[in-house]
Amino acid sequence: MEARSLSECGVISNWGLVEVQETQERHIFGHSSHYDFFIITQKVTDFHYDFKTRQGSAITDSGILYSLAGKPVLYKPNKQLQLREFMEKNNCVLVPVKIGRFHFFHLNTLAKNLSLNK
Repeated sequence: MEARSLSECGVISNWGLVEVQETQERHIFGHSSHYDFFIITQKVTDFHYDFKTRQGSAITDSGILYSLAGKPVLYKPNKQLQLREFMEKNNCVLVPVKIGRFHFFHLNTLAKNLSLNK
């Protein structure tokens, strides 16, 4: 999948990864530099984060590229207004995803795509 363009949201800082418990879809939640408020992305299909540079990127299902800056934050969905509204609107439960030094979300997605092509 190719990214269409960098999101108009600009760089997302103070970001964290949350997962919809029922479907295992993952979303980035963080502060948009362009809009100056917190946003939640569409379903993320590809994710990369470099702990040394504290920079990363995420691509959504629709091909929108997000740039991530700073260390990831572990958000509690029940304590964030936007995440609570997302759960109510979509009738789901969100759980925070801890980003480890060797987070293999990108590699797992790549492996799934390769196994589907056989």
